[in-house]
Amino acid sequence: MKKLQLIVLAIATFIGIKAEAQTNVTDSTHVKSLFFNAGLQYISNLTYAGRRDNASVPILLPTFTVVSKQGFFFSAAGYFDLNGSNSGTEGLSVTPGYVFSFDKKKELGGSVSVTKYFITNSSPIILSSFNATADASLFYNPANVVKITIGASYRFGKGSTNDIINNAELSKEIALIKTGTNKTNGLKIAPTITAYTGTQSFYETYYTTSQVQRAVTNPGAPGSAGVLGGLIPGTGTAGTPPSQTIITETDTQQKQQQVKRYTLLAASATMPITYTINKVQLTLTPYFIKPFNQVDYNSNTSMNGLYFLFTGGASVTF
Repeated sequence: MKKLQLIVLAIATFIGIKAEAQTNVTDSTHVKSLFFNAGLQYISNLTYAGRRDNASVPILLPTFTVVSKQGFFFSAAGYFDLNGSNSGTEGLSVTPGYVFSFDKKKELGGSVSVTKYFITNSSPIILSSFNATADASLFYNPANVVKITIGASYRFGKGSTNDIINNAELSKEIALIKTGTNKTNGLKIAPTITAYTGTQSFYETYYTTSQVQRAVTNPGAPGSAGVLGGLIPGTGTAGTPPSQTIITETDTQQKQQQVKRYTLLAASATMPITYTINKVQLTLTPYFIKPFNQVDYNSNTSMNGLYFLFTGGASVTF
């Protein structure tokens, strides 16, 4: 899939999974010097900054993350498309990065990371046009009332222009059921709204006009034979020789140029649902996404309709 010449920097779904794993890591680093997380996620329709492609397919995403006590981490993910008889492995990505906080309560912090994609060019998933991304985010969660997150991502495309994506997010974690000795297990939800802005590239048709001069040949008028039919010299009338006239014409040509514009890309509403049983986490996340300023340039039609997707899976920490 060679679409999505816009865009971002982080997949809404994948970044959500990665951020969740990193949060669990930072909560556990006081116990171990190294933290491991292995998971398997199902994604009904992989998207990027609220964008999806008509050729997108469901994805099975195995992940493995290692985080050090200092906050450095390394994550790897595989991409297996579930496209019926055409299902197959599309590639993988690797992500080194760093998570940090500025205070002991961990109310203010963030992360930086770089992701390299190794996905086949013929893959139907939306990431096939990506070479790499560089991501950074900051969050503020005062007294755990509401969490504010802003992020930026720079996308390096394969044989195409690069793009930058920004996102702003509001979320609130709500514990519905607390179990376990330390009340760390149980069921929680995290209603979240996110807005995406960024660059998108497209081809714009325009017309040029110019004035062109050219010569037009006017045929000469034939001569007259006179009353004696021209049989006797001097009895006929000479014809008019051909002549040329210079005229001015307007020449109109249709052309195309690639345009890059920073604009509102999408808005999403989601509510991650997590059930924790000791070292095991079960997750289900529904997404409602509304893209903006998205056009199918093949048919010149709008693609701004609201759509739904979800992710579900499990992970274990050790």
